[in-house]
Amino acid sequence: MRRVVYVMLAATLLVVVAGCATQSPEFQSVARDTGSAPAAAPASPPMEMAEAGSASDASVVIGQEEVAPDPRKIIYQAFLSIVVKDPAASLKDIEALAASASGYVSQSELTQYYGDLMRGQIVIRVPAENYPGTLDAIRALGIRVINENSNASDVTAEYTDLEAQLRNLEAAERELQAMLTEVRERPNAKPSDILEVYNALTEKRGQIEQVKGRLQYLANQVSLSTITADLVPDEGQKPVVEEGWQPLVTVKNALRTLVSVMQGLIDTAITLLIVVVPILLLLAIPIVLLILLIRWLRRRRKSKQPTV
Repeated sequence: MRRVVYVMLAATLLVVVAGCATQSPEFQSVARDTGSAPAAAPASPPMEMAEAGSASDASVVIGQEEVAPDPRKIIYQAFLSIVVKDPAASLKDIEALAASASGYVSQSELTQYYGDLMRGQIVIRVPAENYPGTLDAIRALGIRVINENSNASDVTAEYTDLEAQLRNLEAAERELQAMLTEVRERPNAKPSDILEVYNALTEKRGQIEQVKGRLQYLANQVSLSTITADLVPDEGQKPVVEEGWQPLVTVKNALRTLVSVMQGLIDTAITLLIVVVPILLLLAIPIVLLILLIRWLRRRRKSKQPTV
């Protein structure tokens, strides 16, 4: 059981080390060559020392050549809005450009802009080496460029860090796999020990899949650049329509106004009937009672007066 804990601690330490900066390959190569070189004899002749120095320099150069850095990993993206004569035709032209550049169309749409004029938008993915030429060709399709925004994101550091994490996670996975096999082969193995190592192994495999997925996503974004083009029709292509006298439209507008006024009057009458009339009735009750009281008092006074 104690050995299981030690192995899990070692696996965790490997994952932590993956996030830290590793020693430069160039420095490691130089150190390796220098450490492997035999110690010089105290009484070596000058010629032998010079040859040893040349050999050491050569080993450094060889080491530098062996650890030549990979090309930087950069994600290119561009968005441009251009004015074109015919958005539908320009959409097809851009589709052909994407195919000729060994790319593909990720998304495209045409929407009504004004009358019979259409407005289009298209998203294409092309190899990074064909990105500048394709972008220039799309610009050339338009009458003028309204807006353009290009972005280049360097993900070299993230990609290198993910590769280091993947190597360490895979090493931890191998250690845990060996530990799981060893625990299973023990005659007195406890199910809890096997389950503990198995859970740790499952967790490491999940982390490996996450890192691999991120690496694949970055590799795809680096290898294929994204260009989004918004195709706006030329304003000069709008049809000029001179509207004449349209009596039917006037009649429709007048009827619409009449209906609106009648609706307002009916709404006012309903409001008066429901709100004002009950209030007036409530106010009239004390007035009616007062009038009845006054009339009763007058009758009583007249009845008390003596007759002559």
